[in-house]
Amino acid sequence: MTLFHKMFAVACLSSAALVPGLAHAEDAPPAIKAFLDNLQRQTSTKAAFDSLKTDASGNVTLTNLTLTKEAAGDAPGLTVKTAEVDFTGIAAKGDALWQIGKTSFTNTSVQMTGKDASLSATIPAASAEGWYVRAVPAAPTPKDELLSTLTFASKMTSGPITITSGGQTVGIDGIDTTWNGDPATGAGKFTLKVSNVAIPATTLALLDTANMWKQLGYNGLNLDIATDGDLTANGDTLGYAFNLSVSGRNIGAVSLSAAVDNLPVAAYAQMLKDQMAGKGIDFAGMSPQLQGVEIKGGSVRFDDASITKKMLPLVAAMQGMDEKVLMASIPPTVQLTLVQLQNEALTKQAVDAVTRFLADPKSLMVAIKPAAPVKVSDFSAMDPAKPGEAVNKLGVSVTANE
Repeated sequence: MTLFHKMFAVACLSSAALVPGLAHAEDAPPAIKAFLDNLQRQTSTKAAFDSLKTDASGNVTLTNLTLTKEAAGDAPGLTVKTAEVDFTGIAAKGDALWQIGKTSFTNTSVQMTGKDASLSATIPAASAEGWYVRAVPAAPTPKDELLSTLTFASKMTSGPITITSGGQTVGIDGIDTTWNGDPATGAGKFTLKVSNVAIPATTLALLDTANMWKQLGYNGLNLDIATDGDLTANGDTLGYAFNLSVSGRNIGAVSLSAAVDNLPVAAYAQMLKDQMAGKGIDFAGMSPQLQGVEIKGGSVRFDDASITKKMLPLVAAMQGMDEKVLMASIPPTVQLTLVQLQNEALTKQAVDAVTRFLADPKSLMVAIKPAAPVKVSDFSAMDPAKPGEAVNKLGVSVTANE
């Protein structure tokens, strides 16, 4: 939830009293200062604006809001500019918490410049409704850090987005998110939808040097991304479940789902902090904190929408084989691959599922569904010489066309 909402927030930005000249976050009213401080911390950028207006109702307008981050090493530089940001319906909710009724962003541009490439994006209009922002106390606890890092808005939406890099353009029809939960704990449900990421044929040709997509009959790609999740809070631990789907029109969809419980707030806050700093998550260093995390289940699924029957003859031709011979060779290959897991039941199930899928391509799914949640610490007690036991404990299954 949080990463998608943060990415969306950056993309969106990515009687009156006037504060003239270049200004900074400390010049803003408390709610806006908290908003800018959190945004700076989340994106590792510096925020400034040309002017700030506050009307008699407490509504605020920022002119030429700019977020900047200098390039460092392999990390690219980032500049996000928004011609005007309007905050209306600002209400204090106590305990350094505010709700902004509506936030509107007008004419936003994003520029990323690295050593070898650059990328720019334009977002003419975007908005957020029911946006909760929280100030970070002087001596924040891990929970304080987490709550200020999370982005809670009941609704966020953008119009069309245009992305340009290397003379090539990719369009997005829009991004929409929803959230419904408790800003005091961070618990809640969210959805995000990225509609029609349109990759034209000229851009696709640069990415696909083997010309595979064109041989399959695709002159450009149209992708849709959808995700939903549920974050639950229980004292100093969290539970998190999510579904993510990337679908290509007239191609198919790849879906991923997972659910965990007993994730320490401090560990999750550190993961987010590392992400914001552009670092990889140090799972090895965090291992002691993660031993009690429970894995409740997960899956990877592919739903076909015609690409399999297009792909098989092409792959067969590339290998100098007849298509029927190729199809007949795939199940034995799967069997040989899975022998090392030492679980005959799973191997047979997988071979049968792949055979059914090849005969009538609809869906193929690998799932884990343990009878009881499996703790991370349980893995250290498993015998690496008996992987079949781990397969049974995790409840691994392979199914087709269900």
